[in-house]
Parts: sequence; C-alpha cells; structure tokens
Amino acid sequence: MPLITFTGLPCSGKSKWAKELVSELEKRIEAAKESNAPGHNYNIVYHSDESIGVNPESYKESATEKSARGAQMSAVKRDLSRSTFVILNSLSYIKGFRYQLFCEAKGVVTPHCVIHVVSSLDKCLERNKESGNKWSPELIEQLQMRYEEPREDARWDSPLFTLVTDYENETLPVDEIWDALVLKRPPPPNAATLVKPTSSNDFLQQLDTLTQNVITKILQHQQLSLGGQVVISKDLLIDLPVNKVSIAQLQRIRRTFISLNRMRQIEPDRITPLFVDYVNSSFDNE
Repeated sequence: MPLITFTGLPCSGKSKWAKELVSELEKRIEAAKESNAPGHNYNIVYHSDESIGVNPESYKESATEKSARGAQMSAVKRDLSRSTFVILNSLSYIKGFRYQLFCEAKGVVTPHCVIHVVSSLDKCLERNKESGNKWSPELIEQLQMRYEEPREDARWDSPLFTLVTDYENETLPVDEIWDALVLKRPPPPNAATLVKPTSSNDFLQQLDTLTQNVITKILQHQQLSLGGQVVISKDLLIDLPVNKVSIAQLQRIRRTFISLNRMRQIEPDRITPLFVDYVNSSFDNE
C-alpha cells in the first residue's frame, strides 16, 4: 500500500531504522489481522541499495548514479500497490527523485511518507571507518555538500518524519507512521522525534540568520589574515586552523548544525554560542 522513502547520508543510520520499522510494521499487521482492523491485509516489501544491486561507487559519476536511481525507481514501481508497504532505503538525497517517487505513489492512489535520518558528518565518517570504509570518505563529504534536505512544506516530502541517530534516546515514531499511512490521520507536528519542537514560529529563520552571521565573520577574518582567532562577540572566539577554511567546508558545517538542531527547542540567545562550540569542535576533528 504506502510508499516509505528513507533519505540520509551514507552511514547515517538509515538501515538500522529501516529494519526496525519493518519489524514494527510486521507486528502491527499481525495485530490488525486478529481483529480484522485496518492494515490486516497488508504485506511489506523492503528495498535497499544492497538488495537492488547498487554499490557506493555508483554515486561517484552522474551517469552511473542516474542508472542507480533508475534501478531504484523500477523496484518501487514493480512492487507498489494498494496492499503493500514498499520501503525504499537509499540515499534519496535529490528532491527531484523524491518527487518522482511521490508521483508514483500518487499514481496508484496510495499514501506515502519520507523518513529523514540525520547524523553529523563526523559520526557518518566514524561509522563508515568502523565498517571497513565501505564508502569513500571523500564521496561521503561530496554527497553531504550535494544533499537536498527534505522539507515538510513540500508535498512530495510530506508527511515528513525526522530521526536524529546521534540522539541517544531517539525512538522510531511507529504510531504516527501507522496513523498517517494506514489510518490516514495526519501526524502531529514534529512527532518523529523526542526533542521538543520550538515554540517560536521564526526559530528556523533565526537559526539560519545567526549561523550565517558567524560564517560571514569567519570569511571576513580570512580575507585579512590566515589562522588565528575570530572574535564573534566579547566572550565567543573561534580558533581557526592553520590552513584556510573553504566556503564549502564552512557551509557544510553550518548545514549539519542546522539539521541537527532544527527540531530542538533552543532559546535564540543560545544559538550563536552553541554554533561557535560546534564550529570549534568540527575544526578540532578535521
């Protein structure tokens, strides 16, 4: 029946959450069978890059990546029906591809959802190393820069559930996913995370503006000198590495910070200090 699209960086934890979702949905289906409740006649088809035959090298070149997306799309189209959960566990990092998947679900009159698995680049690289460098570290960094994050206000990304693997107490929102896809009840805002949603309507705008202000000050400092300390405010300093930091590197750090904190409740006056700490920590780890 519904289409469930996982999206996230390599080694962000997508497979962990996807396999847990399969297990939880199987339990829900069995429970529904006992009472002949909605969902009792569903089955589950799980697709991943591994099962489809897409290897990490496919994402290095545009031609091979296009072929990989074609294989993923074909697998979804083959199994998508009104009585089957189709779970696609792949990068799905291009919004145009997610839009195509949305259209396929719409074409067979079945609901869909997107599950965005978030993890910092450092953690992704660490997990990749622990698994024997299955992915090229350079490729993971490139994919992070190319990543087009899902947006809840885009119909092809909605309903959107966000899971932050780096949060120790993060849990899979099975109830909300089941309600949205089987019972057709829209999930409550930010139901996919235990982190409390912000109470301020302009929080994301503040998060974007304040972090960009920090990046701007770093770039202005580097125009005058290399290395040293960047004074963000009286009590906030950023220690630059000896080598010049590129704009792409700074924006990558900023995007990761925003992804990790967009669902959190942070007072506006804490955003800049937290981001400064994150930037310093990122420089120390690179």
